[in-house]
Amino acid sequence: MTIEKGFFNRMLKLQPIRMLGAGMDLGGLNEYAYEICFLLIQNIFKRELMENHNRTRNDMIFITEKILRDMNLEGGREIVERIVDGSLWYRDPNKQEGFSTRIYNETTGNKEDYVFRYFKVDRESSHWEQGGSTVYMLTEESQEMIFITREILEEFGFDLEQFYTLQLIKTGNFSKARNSIDNLIARVRVLINREKEYRRDIIRDPQNIFFDRSIRGKKTEDEIREQFEDEQKVFENMFSWRNRYDSLPEDKKLEAEIMFENLERARALHDNLAKKVMENLALELEIRVKYPESFWNISNLSFKKDIWQNQIVKNGLRSMEDLEKIISTLFSPKVEFIYPLPWAWGEQIVKSKSRKRKENHSILDEDWEFRETDWNLLVELYEEVFISLLEKGEFSILELNKKNEIEKEKWLSQRENIDLFMMLVIAETFLDLEYTGDDERLKLFKLLCDKNPILSSLHKKKILSKIEETEEKFNWKELFISPYTIYIEE
Repeated sequence: MTIEKGFFNRMLKLQPIRMLGAGMDLGGLNEYAYEICFLLIQNIFKRELMENHNRTRNDMIFITEKILRDMNLEGGREIVERIVDGSLWYRDPNKQEGFSTRIYNETTGNKEDYVFRYFKVDRESSHWEQGGSTVYMLTEESQEMIFITREILEEFGFDLEQFYTLQLIKTGNFSKARNSIDNLIARVRVLINREKEYRRDIIRDPQNIFFDRSIRGKKTEDEIREQFEDEQKVFENMFSWRNRYDSLPEDKKLEAEIMFENLERARALHDNLAKKVMENLALELEIRVKYPESFWNISNLSFKKDIWQNQIVKNGLRSMEDLEKIISTLFSPKVEFIYPLPWAWGEQIVKSKSRKRKENHSILDEDWEFRETDWNLLVELYEEVFISLLEKGEFSILELNKKNEIEKEKWLSQRENIDLFMMLVIAETFLDLEYTGDDERLKLFKLLCDKNPILSSLHKKKILSKIEETEEKFNWKELFISPYTIYIEE
């Protein structure tokens, strides 16, 4: 096989990853060197994003000591300093040289020297003239490692996504900043829709105040208010960079203006989210104080409806052992709940509409086995989705509302049918017919191309997602999904 064009540039990105933690003599910790060094880089990255100037060599030593404790590893001061110095410099720390390697360049046909560092001096934060210590920041090579894992895992929460966007704005990377702002907008819209649904739920049944705690967890009103204020400060910090781009060329200046317009939309949506959250908190308080009688009928709860249907079936369990723990309490000789067993069991008696339905939907089956995914059905259902992506460039889940009952039953016949759509929504998908991994989205794409070769025109295209501004909902048999649209990136 010939060497493909771009080999040299790919090696430039891979060599820093390959050399991270290599060559350190850490004794029994040698096998952990790579992980420790990456965690050190990650910690410094977070401090840099949050403009925390505690990024000196001594700070790195403190961070590394904590990493070892968190990983339950033992290492003395000498080992810790060796890890820090081995991340800052190549070989002899006294020479403070950059890391060096030789990479084959397919264009010139020769090996070329490549020198890089994982950390560089943050001159603005060091304040040497005031006798300050040297403060370090990540180089582009280290940032690339962080961003690669971010794109794969989508691990950033809203706050870190904000700081990531701020970092991109600071470095003038407008194209990536716009993509990150789009992610912020999408996340805020999801949260706004969640608050709207939550408000409707508690108006319809105030007991949801107690049972649906996933909406905001256990945070107090003051903690929520403080969180919104902190996020608003980050937005203000982003906009403070606007005037610094006046000297840019016209094309770059226009690109920056478009980016800041999108950022203004994100901030406005964020303000709207904060308003809706505080309104819902006020509504909760009003219901608790003025209408306490709305909570008196808690004895109407049943295991089948409120635990099995609304929790277990909807959200699932981590393992089958959890199901055993829940069920065993109903049949335990020692009754640990306050209601007599006949009362609790009386709520579980359910009359099925027909014997046939009872047999088809029996929960307890001694011969029950895990069912394999029906890929033929998935190909049948998703062919129209990908044809729409090919011809129109997009597909909205609201299109499924037009299906008749027979087609709806097909979509609901196995969980994977809807799960695959949500997998396309949650993370961007790069359609690749040459992919050989376990990604079910790409496996489906290959099977679709085998059935309908015209779909192979989508090869190397990227699928992204967005939420439509509409009141229409996707609502099938207690299955609620926000109005997502997947589309092909132009």
